[in-house]
Amino acid sequence: MTSGNASAYRHYWELCVLLALRDGLRSGDVFVPGSRRYSDPAACLLTLDKWADQRVEFCRLVGKPVEAFRALARAEDELGEALGELEEVLAAGDGPVRPDDDGDLVISPLSAEDVPAEAVALKAELTEMLPFVPIVSLLNELDKRTGFLDCFAHAGGKQARSSELKRNLIAVLIAHSTNLGLTRMADACGISYDVLAWTSAWYVREETLRAANLAIIGYHQRLPLTPVFGAGTLSSSDGQRFPTRGKSITARVDYRPGVEPVFRA
Repeated sequence: MTSGNASAYRHYWELCVLLALRDGLRSGDVFVPGSRRYSDPAACLLTLDKWADQRVEFCRLVGKPVEAFRALARAEDELGEALGELEEVLAAGDGPVRPDDDGDLVISPLSAEDVPAEAVALKAELTEMLPFVPIVSLLNELDKRTGFLDCFAHAGGKQARSSELKRNLIAVLIAHSTNLGLTRMADACGISYDVLAWTSAWYVREETLRAANLAIIGYHQRLPLTPVFGAGTLSSSDGQRFPTRGKSITARVDYRPGVEPVFRA
């Protein structure tokens, strides 16, 4: 800064502040109350009271001790065991993990899992038995059972709802969830872009989406088959399977009928 001119480099300071603010928002160190994208990360965590109620059940499901010092001691033992096995594999020099001439690790690719021809044929047969249901019909049926579309309230408190509102809401939800966008959705469904944009702006917000999700989850939890799959504290939503060699210290074994045991993180 030049002597006697405190504002000569003001725009540089402002730029630095804006860059630091941007990085803080992206990392979660800085949050904006009421924002959907830059909200407080702690708001997504369980409160201490809720965690106290679910702690024992959660630790039982994942096979971990409730006390932190016991979990750390077990993790330390597992890490030592895993490193010992790795040392033996590296010493042999011909295993799935080995050092090359430059000392870098070489990891062999996993072999593809053999799927029996009978399983392929059965999968195809079961797939043909499933009816084709358009997503719009599915959402209409879901709304009849759960009433989740009623959770999308007008931001201004407007109570009157037109007969086309649910149709417009479904189009907006499909456009957002499939990344189709409102413009292409307007071309595909025949509803004008202005109507879809207005519906999205006034009805689809963080709080209305959360209320709709809770309505669907509440209905799902009341189904007779739901408790068979557990208490709902764990989820494998993506359904991806990553086979691993040996034991992972960050995963637990997942047993499924007819499938080799796998580790899931």
